[in-house]
Amino acid sequence: MTGFKRYGFFLVCTAFALLISTQKGSAQTGITYEEYKVQQAGYEKRVAEAKRALLECQQSAEQVNQQIETVTTQVATVQQEIYRLIGSDESGVSEYLQELDRIEARLMGLLSLSDEALFDRREEVDQVEARVEGLTKDKRALLPEAMSKFKNIDQLIERIKARMPRKRIRQYSVLKGDSLWKIAKKPDIYDDPYMWPRIYVENRSLIKDPDLIYPNWMLNVPFGVDLNQYLTLRGDNLSKIAGIVYKDVTSWRKIYQANKTQILDPSLVFPAQVLDIPAN
Repeated sequence: MTGFKRYGFFLVCTAFALLISTQKGSAQTGITYEEYKVQQAGYEKRVAEAKRALLECQQSAEQVNQQIETVTTQVATVQQEIYRLIGSDESGVSEYLQELDRIEARLMGLLSLSDEALFDRREEVDQVEARVEGLTKDKRALLPEAMSKFKNIDQLIERIKARMPRKRIRQYSVLKGDSLWKIAKKPDIYDDPYMWPRIYVENRSLIKDPDLIYPNWMLNVPFGVDLNQYLTLRGDNLSKIAGIVYKDVTSWRKIYQANKTQILDPSLVFPAQVLDIPAN
């Protein structure tokens, strides 16, 4: 029973109860027949008014229900038009939003890690950021709920990157028979002997000749670089690096100009060089 019907039914029942109560009361109080008829007429009038009020409530309820049905149909029509514009459907939108929820939960987990642990997960953070960038290109990203989730995700990524060290120093105790080449080749160091110059550059105050190091020396072994830097690897050249950092191989001159002190020939870069990368 709707609220309107219950209210009308209550009015009718109240009126009848008052009428019966009045009839009993008239017998007990000894009022005259004429007085009784006047009272009865008054209550009958109230019953009639209650019935009219009930009818009006029912009519109003029917109008409201019709309006609700009309609005519901309009909402469904608009929703279908939205799905058409974004090239998806209810299931696709739900799947998209759920992926954003999973990314948000993943970032919250990363944010709870220590700074050092974050450094070890920096590739994962970069992967998540790349995935988020890809998702923003989807038309479903225009949905208000998706935009709200992206705003929170962007804030989480900023907080993580603000805490994440891009360079970490690990100490290594030189063993008998070690060389910079052998140390760089170790799987738990760089797993690449051609990266030995990086250890040399980091320890130039101690190492006077890169071919001469001695047992028990404590060397600083750097890992990672700052956000505005790039660590060159075997096979790198300025065009390739520009393609990675700028997505434009023709922008290699920017990198060359910013690193003239260590790049003598723009056609030649060496492994383990840490290049400054100017903003695009």
